[in-house]
Amino acid sequence: MGLYYTPEEIARIMRVSSESVRRKLRLGKIEGVRFGRKWRIARKEALRLLGEEALEALDREIETGSTL
Repeated sequence: MGLYYTPEEIARIMRVSSESVRRKLRLGKIEGVRFGRKWRIARKEALRLLGEEALEALDREIETGSTL
């Protein structure tokens, strides 16, 4: 269970490009924080975007290192 997710991780579950997620971050449609030049999305925002089931699936994917 991550505290923060990358745009790539969120994009994979949403089935959109990571650039689409970054664009929404820049426009403020998705809440995120920047660590240097990299965007991160807090778990609370990921839950809002994806829902509980999809977020749990993402957590399992990250833990096992597999791809959905």
